[in-house]
Amino acid sequence: MMNTQNQLNQTKGGGGCCCSGKATASSIERNEGVSATETLTSQQLRIQGISCGGCVKTIEKAIFTVPGVVEATVDITTGVATVLGDVNSGSVIEAIKQKGYEAEVIAE
Repeated sequence: MMNTQNQLNQTKGGGGCCCSGKATASSIERNEGVSATETLTSQQLRIQGISCGGCVKTIEKAIFTVPGVVEATVDITTGVATVLGDVNSGSVIEAIKQKGYEAEVIAE
């Protein structure tokens, strides 16, 4: 459960840690309704400012707001997000920036 300050930090979209001192984790999610035969592209982006599991969740949620994203993984140890789907990397970067993090494509 998050306290009010943590919710405020995430709502404001500020970068930096929203839950310092908590365990860190990365996760993988998949949007439903995508055919297994559909051809999808994979992109990798380097993200600055990831410091906790809350940051990972915030960034993943931001990535999933971009139409066409099927799967997203953010690795806290490397600062790399892997995005699978039919999606423009500029749109993904903009969604991440709106949450207060810097991102750049490292592989498409």
